[in-house]
Amino acid sequence: MELIQKFLNKQFFWICFLGSIGAIYAMRNATLMNIDYLIVLTFFLLVIEAFPIKVGRLLITFSFSLLYAMILNTGYEATALISASVMIVVQSVNRRSWKAMLFNLFVRISAVVGSGWTVAHFLPYLPGTAGDFWFEMTQMLTTLLIFSFLSVLIFFWYSQSFTHKHYRNLVFKLTAIDLIVSIVYTWLMIYLLLTTNVGDLGLLGLVFYFLPLGAVSVLLHLFNNLTRAKQSLVTLFEVSRSISQQQSLPTVLEQVIERATEMVGGHCGVLYLLEEGELRRKVCTCGNELNHQKIPPGVSIAWAVALSGKAELVHDVERDVRFWPGETLEGTRTLLVMPIIIADKVVGVISLGKGDSYSFVFAELQVMEVFASHAAVAMKNALYMVEREKRLLVEERNRLAREIHDGIAQDLASAIFQLEMLKRKSGNEEMSDEVIKLQEMLRQTATTLRHSIYSLRPAPYLHAGLGLAMRSYLEEVEKTHGLRFQFDATDLTLQVAPEVMNAVYQVFGESVQNVIKHARATQISVRLSVTQANLQLIVRDDGIGFHFGQAMLEAVNRHSFGIENLHLLADQTGGTLEYNTAPGQGTEIMLEIPLKEERIDDGTHRAL
Repeated sequence: MELIQKFLNKQFFWICFLGSIGAIYAMRNATLMNIDYLIVLTFFLLVIEAFPIKVGRLLITFSFSLLYAMILNTGYEATALISASVMIVVQSVNRRSWKAMLFNLFVRISAVVGSGWTVAHFLPYLPGTAGDFWFEMTQMLTTLLIFSFLSVLIFFWYSQSFTHKHYRNLVFKLTAIDLIVSIVYTWLMIYLLLTTNVGDLGLLGLVFYFLPLGAVSVLLHLFNNLTRAKQSLVTLFEVSRSISQQQSLPTVLEQVIERATEMVGGHCGVLYLLEEGELRRKVCTCGNELNHQKIPPGVSIAWAVALSGKAELVHDVERDVRFWPGETLEGTRTLLVMPIIIADKVVGVISLGKGDSYSFVFAELQVMEVFASHAAVAMKNALYMVEREKRLLVEERNRLAREIHDGIAQDLASAIFQLEMLKRKSGNEEMSDEVIKLQEMLRQTATTLRHSIYSLRPAPYLHAGLGLAMRSYLEEVEKTHGLRFQFDATDLTLQVAPEVMNAVYQVFGESVQNVIKHARATQISVRLSVTQANLQLIVRDDGIGFHFGQAMLEAVNRHSFGIENLHLLADQTGGTLEYNTAPGQGTEIMLEIPLKEERIDDGTHRAL
């Protein structure tokens, strides 16, 4: 079905149709003559086609002189078939896709047969007679112009790239260079044939005439590859330097995948990060066409690279059983996948794709492996900056907490003590009442300040664990407010993820503060239970309770969003928060958060 859909592509179908007509016409009318000359010309044509010069994403070969020598030797039809056969051999060795092979095959046949048909019909109108220099030159120029025109016309028609100014100008420039080289070399060949006895040299003369063209083609191919390799290294250095200067991790990730896709000319690039045992898509250059945010464990080529830690070049994904369609853009045939390794650990994967099979070469794999190592360094630096900012923030919070504790808190304690002394010395009852009220206000302020200091300092559960931190908090509340407590926690054999611990601790702390401020309770009960399936926190008090709906309306009128904030904390972890309360019946708050389990290499478990 997919093969039929590809053939129904409008441009490709008509190119195949016209090329097939040309091939049938050529086979019916081809006549092979001077086989020894044809063998030599075919050999040189094979060399020139095997060593093209790559400019951008285009390939150029200076093959027209050989083609015209074949035309003079055996005719247009046989030349079309021989040159098409040479292209099939070369592109098969280079492992090009069948679609690219058919396209190039039929373009060559159409261009050669079309130029031959045109020249045959206009031959009577050409100036001079056969064997005359200007007649032969005019015939050669007509063949060359029609051949080039048809080749460029079919290319633009198929690629739909004529509207792209940069691409169009590049094609025209390369065509102009090919025309100049072809005219000069073919003009010299015709001139020597008509004005000297070089033809008497036979095969030896033919070999020596086309040997420089073949040698120059090979040397230009090698020089071009060296130049491209050098440019790739320069680009790699510049890109790596640009990325390493970024300090924001999201910016680094975006630049990594964008520059990687540009460097290889891919049509889609995806960067995955290995987080909590899952391969998650972070950034891509494929727009919104990828629907999957993460890849199922153990599925896809990206997962295979993440597990092995080795880069892979997959020439045809349709032949690879590991390929998962959701890992890249639809229509991708070739994948270049590299791991991102930091401290000998795979932290992510870069996946680059192209629409044609065998579109990447081994040299690109080597360059992108180096790029991936530079990307890993940039990511490591960005992560270091993130951790550094967190550390500086913690240090600043600790400094503020110390200053408040040693400054304002001590001043409040001193003020409360002095008011107590003033109350004892004063015999005025009214003044004593005012002093008592002022003392109570200062004590409340001191309590609020103490909680602020507590909040500024790093979360205690990060070091002591969630259960111990909650028990310590309740002990402090009992010491300060006289609120008795019961605390029950299961043995925490699971290490709860930080975001879950943060939500649980904030809900717990806010709930306890609400009991202190509003419940008029004498006792509070806290139960924390954790299983491999979920986490449950229950906070219950014996206070006065309240009407939940009425309390929500009053909170809205007062622009107070305490209950809503607690629900938001629960939602952020995929959990639920329930209130069970009524006037005179106390209050029960229940938080439930579902957990998923991940097995770690050392045999322990982690709740996520």
